[in-house]
Amino acid sequence: MDAYLEYADIKLISRANYRRILYKFADYINDLPNLPTRKDVINYRESLINRGLKSTTVQNTIVCIRNFYRWFYANGYGPDIAVNVKGMKIDASTFRKEALSSDNSKRLVEATRAESEINIFKLRNYAVIYLLITTGLRTIEIERADVQDIVMLNDTYVLYIRGKGHDDKDSYVKLGTEVYEVIQQYLIARSDEYKPLFINHRRDRGQRMKADNISVIVKEELRRIGIDHSNFTAHSLRHTAATLSFELGANIEDTQHLLRHTSPTVTQRYLNSINKKKKNFEQLISTLLSGKD
Repeated sequence: MDAYLEYADIKLISRANYRRILYKFADYINDLPNLPTRKDVINYRESLINRGLKSTTVQNTIVCIRNFYRWFYANGYGPDIAVNVKGMKIDASTFRKEALSSDNSKRLVEATRAESEINIFKLRNYAVIYLLITTGLRTIEIERADVQDIVMLNDTYVLYIRGKGHDDKDSYVKLGTEVYEVIQQYLIARSDEYKPLFINHRRDRGQRMKADNISVIVKEELRRIGIDHSNFTAHSLRHTAATLSFELGANIEDTQHLLRHTSPTVTQRYLNSINKKKKNFEQLISTLLSGKD
């Protein structure tokens, strides 16, 4: 497996993910009484499904295992026991959370703004949520952000980020004037030399704020404005940014650039979701058949 990871032409971030997947599979087959077979790969897939893992996780795992055994066979180490083993159909609901409405978006921002003067924790949370909902950043991208990543580019402040599947901070998002000012207010209040853009202020002071912690904070703020459902998470703010951009007149290409999607096909899902909500044909059909005007 180590030899395969050295051979594989994949990015550093993907390599770490592949290593994690393959080592977990190694733990599984090491407990088998005999050498693994195709049936064992299928059983492993079923065990992942039975554990309730997301369809995307199962699919990525099987793709990784298939690629490994294809290389394994090609180099004469043994049979390709994963050939034609199917992954798992990815349900769109696993990667598309609900977006906040325009009104709820304003309520969320206003609620966090109202508490931002209480202490530096609340000010930080306000800056994080404002940044998430206006740029469509992922929580992991905010975790990786450093103070020095904010620069002026063509008369606009931008935040350089290491996007999904990237090794370097070679992409950026534009910061609205209001967002930039809130971030600067937070940094001034911190008055320190710590590298991360957002840090812990109690336990492990100065340590980088983790994506999981950001998710918890967003969930708590959503609950404070009365939104408490599994469909609404920190990732919902990314989808909210896409939805708001469409409502403000953006086209597919504009929103694709906003979210940094490599394909417009992914961005199209957001537009389809918005259009479906606007065009309630189910209600129109129901009204027609009821005989009501």
